[in-house]
Amino acid sequence: MYKKIKETSVRETMEKYPRITAHIIAESLGYATPSCAARILKDAREGRENYCEWIYSCYDKDPLGAVRDSIKRRHFHKGFMSDYRRAKALVKQAIDEGIEPLFGSWF
Repeated sequence: MYKKIKETSVRETMEKYPRITAHIIAESLGYATPSCAARILKDAREGRENYCEWIYSCYDKDPLGAVRDSIKRRHFHKGFMSDYRRAKALVKQAIDEGIEPLFGSWF
């Protein structure tokens, strides 16, 4: 059962949890943009389904599974498509400048 929490915006979620947001990007192998990753985390925290293609097909609309896997596998987020440092830089840029990739975080 989910605990009832205050609803937040995607930007507030990204600002409050930048490292988890970056790990979600890394876990998605760059598929999720910073806003997409923050929405996944927001939906998981608020007990909502998420219809992002990655979450829909790999986690049956349950964003909590993706968040758990992102945290559990955080030490493996190194290298080509799952590089945490690059993902963290994208999150920082999205927070500081409001600029983020439109599609595919590594492209």
